[in-house]
Amino acid sequence: MQEKKRLQPSRIFLQIVVIFLLITISCRRNILPSTETNRVPTCTEIGQTWTSPVDGVVLICVPAGGFLMGAAETDKQAHDDEKPQHWVDLDAFWIDRTEVTNANFARCIEAGVCNPKIYELSALTYTPYAVHQDYRSFPALLYEADVAAAYCQWAGRRLPTEAEWEKAARGMDGRNYPWGNEEPDCTKANYLECKNTTESLDPTGPKCGYSSICRTTMVDQYVTGASPYGALNMAGNVWEWVADWYSPTYYTRSPTHNPTGPDEGEFRVRRGGGAKSIETDLRVTARASGQGHHYFDGQMGFRCAVNSATP
Repeated sequence: MQEKKRLQPSRIFLQIVVIFLLITISCRRNILPSTETNRVPTCTEIGQTWTSPVDGVVLICVPAGGFLMGAAETDKQAHDDEKPQHWVDLDAFWIDRTEVTNANFARCIEAGVCNPKIYELSALTYTPYAVHQDYRSFPALLYEADVAAAYCQWAGRRLPTEAEWEKAARGMDGRNYPWGNEEPDCTKANYLECKNTTESLDPTGPKCGYSSICRTTMVDQYVTGASPYGALNMAGNVWEWVADWYSPTYYTRSPTHNPTGPDEGEFRVRRGGGAKSIETDLRVTARASGQGHHYFDGQMGFRCAVNSATP
């Protein structure tokens, strides 16, 4: 009997431990996001949208299929690096409806993932654009493509390839601009022509790149300039980083299925033109490298993409 009494407290203790562990596991199941919640859905048709559970960004569906990439030989505005025009076939993917905002990029900085070398967060005489309350929904200006890629990875996505970016911007009908073939105007895009020349310089105002006046606009503006899939500001506002290394002759040897650009290079590609760009830079085929002299444009941003789940 004495031996049995000595064992009872141990059994009770073990029961308590088991109950505690079961409660802990149950709580963790409720707290931790499930793989089902984070699963990327299948993109099958134009008009589908999906909201990222990480950063709350709305993504649009770009279904699988081919399109004409690059400029036609008859396009007198095109540079040599936009040619030859060629057929490209892409798997389905999702792409951010808008450019990444200052507010969302700040979250990546706070998470310790995004650490840009060039990013103004404090100043003595004004509130910087990146943290100004009035510009939270404006595009983050980022001069480093690898940091843009870090944000996309943190958000569970990646930078789009150059081919993905162009298809999302122009669709499958070979148009010149996201909205069609009509020339740009200030109802469709934010570019140099739309500069307000009567606006005075404000030394206490937030700087936007190398300007004392911010020329960018909120990322969800210019809905009349949307692409066939519903992507906004793919012409103007900010140039956008893509994943590909830049090569002026890549189109002469590009594969026809899911091209990802050269294996190596010195600079990444930027697409779409910015708030200080002329009309020719707004064409969906226009390309620019990330060379140092472009930093003075002060108008580089990005958006993310992710592969569609397999049907």
